[in-house]
Formats: sequence, C-alpha cells, structure tokens
Amino acid sequence: MSLRTIQQKGRLMIVQRPGYVHDDILLLGSRSINSYLIKGEQYALLGGGVPWVVARLEAQLDEFDIDRERIRYLVISHAHHDHCGAVPYLLKKYPHLEVVCSSVCASVLNDDKQVELIKQVCRKTLDALKRPHVFDGLPLDFCAVPVAREVGDGDRIDLGGGLSLQFFETPGHSRCSLSAYVPEIAGLFPADAVPSPESDKRVLTVTANNDYGDYIRSLEKLADLPVRLVGYEHGGVLTEEDAEGIIARGLEATLEQRRRIHERYEELKDLESLIEEVTDKYRKLELFSLVPAGLLRAITGRMVKSALGRV
Repeated sequence: MSLRTIQQKGRLMIVQRPGYVHDDILLLGSRSINSYLIKGEQYALLGGGVPWVVARLEAQLDEFDIDRERIRYLVISHAHHDHCGAVPYLLKKYPHLEVVCSSVCASVLNDDKQVELIKQVCRKTLDALKRPHVFDGLPLDFCAVPVAREVGDGDRIDLGGGLSLQFFETPGHSRCSLSAYVPEIAGLFPADAVPSPESDKRVLTVTANNDYGDYIRSLEKLADLPVRLVGYEHGGVLTEEDAEGIIARGLEATLEQRRRIHERYEELKDLESLIEEVTDKYRKLELFSLVPAGLLRAITGRMVKSALGRV
C-alpha cells in the first residue's frame, strides 16, 4: 500500500481535496469539515460532520462508488456540533450504522441540555448559510444519538482486510475527545486533539479548549506512536515528513502558547482583556470562521482560564 505524498520545499503541504489519501483511506467532506472512510473488509466512517455538508458527502460517496452497506461503524471523535451534527441524519438514512465513541461522549450525546445546544447551533448555522433543514426527505435536526460501542484506551476494532482501528482517549480539546489510529499504515485521526496547521503555514493552532493539562497529557500519550499520516477533521491531511513530527511540534506549540498566555496576563493584569485579545486572534483563523461569536468567546475564555490554572 502506498501513500499519496504532496511535498514542497519550505512549505507545509496539506491534502484538502476529497479523494484517496491512501489506497484504503478516502478523504471526504469540505475544505473545512472532513471525515474519512477507512476501507477494510468492513468500512468505518470517522467523523460525524455537520448538517450543511451532508449533500456534499452523499455526492462524494456516489462519486467514489461507495457501497453504503459496507460502512458498519460511524466513529465520533467528540461531541462538538461540528463533529457530530450530521450523525442523526446518517443514522436515519443508514440505520445499520453502529456509532462508536468514548463513554463520556456517549453521555453527552444523550444529555438533554447538550443535545438541545447542539441542535440550536446547527440550526442557526444552517440559517446563516441559507441552507435547507431537510435533505433527501430527512430532517437535519440534531437529536440524541444511540451509541452501539463505547471505547477507551487500547480498544480495537478489526475491520478485516489487514486494517484495524485502535483508540485513545485524548481529552483536552473536549473532555470526551477520542483519537483513532490505524497501526497498519501508521495513520492517526486525532480530530482536534493535536494542534493543526492553518492552511499551508507551519504555525500550529492549539485547540486546548477544555483543559490545557489534559491536552498536554493527551499529546504525550500519542507521542510514541509511529505516524506517517494525520487526518484532521478540520483542514485536511498531512503525510510523510509533515506528519511524522506533528506530535512533538504540537506539544512544543502548546507549551509555548501557555507560556505566552501567562506572560501576557502579567502584562495586562486583566483577565477579561486577555480573553478578548485571544478571542480576536482565533476569530481570524479559518478554523473558527463558522463558530458563532458568543460561542467562540466562551471557548477561548475557558482556554485562557485553563492555561492560567483557573478552571
């Protein structure tokens, strides 16, 4: 099996166009919202997506002639709206799918308050994008998600055909974050648990939204894995040399950002001013372009407080 590698000296190259990034790994979705089809004898779809990408996802499955009946597993990395928003539609359209996630994620996906929050964020985004709330006769509204399998550190699913999924709980971005690893090809699918590059830049965006300490410990947990492919759920895929050192570089970037937050707080002596300053920086990133302003400030507010040891 061979990796499709795109390299350019001095620049970080990210595969963002939907298609095969490996003989048995299909990148799906849009430039900003990604999912991955892992093709063993049975298929696994990694990433629960968003309602506004459903039409594109279905078209891509048609384009690549994917037999939906072979997709057995739907793996949810964490219970943020942009990683699970399309799951209710997918389960209605393909009821044979088995949802796989962490035990904490399973709890969130069936909590009335959290379900309603995800539902409202998705509805408001569909409205802002002027997209319909129905596709192929099925509603795109979010609702509670039945979970077939809860997994944790070291759990595996054998897909057959020489491919398997190994799971690691990687909280920090979210308390329920789960990373998937395909050991046979050294492919890591961390969603937002590993800092990601902004476009082709080598500067990494740290997303320690929930807890800085957990985020760092999660990176340390992944540090010894051989990695030749990294499939983010935002922004695309890194391969070969760009993928190999991503955990070490991500850990360095995370520690450096925490240090800068501490230094800036000592300069400003004002927590709210610091939160507003950090929010402005994140608002300019493509990764956060569709996040509602109030939600983004809440996210960066918790991140800053966590970096300062205040949560």
